[in-house]
Amino acid sequence: MKKVLFAIAAMAACMTASAQVWIGGSVNLEDQGYYNNDKSELSWGFNPTIGYVLDENFEVGLGLGISGSSQGDNKPMNFSIAPFARYTFFSDGNFSMFLQGNVGYSFYKHPTTDDKDVNFEISIEPGIKYELTDQFAIVAKLGSLYFNHYDPKVAGAAGYTRQNGAGISLSTGLNFGLVYSF
Repeated sequence: MKKVLFAIAAMAACMTASAQVWIGGSVNLEDQGYYNNDKSELSWGFNPTIGYVLDENFEVGLGLGISGSSQGDNKPMNFSIAPFARYTFFSDGNFSMFLQGNVGYSFYKHPTTDDKDVNFEISIEPGIKYELTDQFAIVAKLGSLYFNHYDPKVAGAAGYTRQNGAGISLSTGLNFGLVYSF
């Protein structure tokens, strides 16, 4: 038994020594002014990620997210977690293209009520990566092919409406991030 445990520990140490771990993420800030009135909405988000390079074409990781907005006295918050797998299908020098598959779960709590929203999503996002140095890279993703299940729970209501959706979205905008590899 000791030999088996030692062999497993040695293999794990070799895999960790030859693997590459990276951290990254994105930060966003958006101010939406409304023409009809003097109110505006400030939205923000912080989305850190950590990844593990399995080989030259395949990576796995975990994305976390916290976002919110300011709508007068109403300041809702959203929390999310999304494990992912990334497959690089094209690489030429410092430039590469990938597809990232996500399984995401998010929880939204309304600040003034006990209302809660839950969202589950499976998506595939195309992206590009440009390696600036051996440690730093810029990553950009645009849109997604997705399926989601939205489950709002409204306090005091007799029922609530669950929604399922699927489609191709470019409305998420161009998302830039910075990656640091160890």
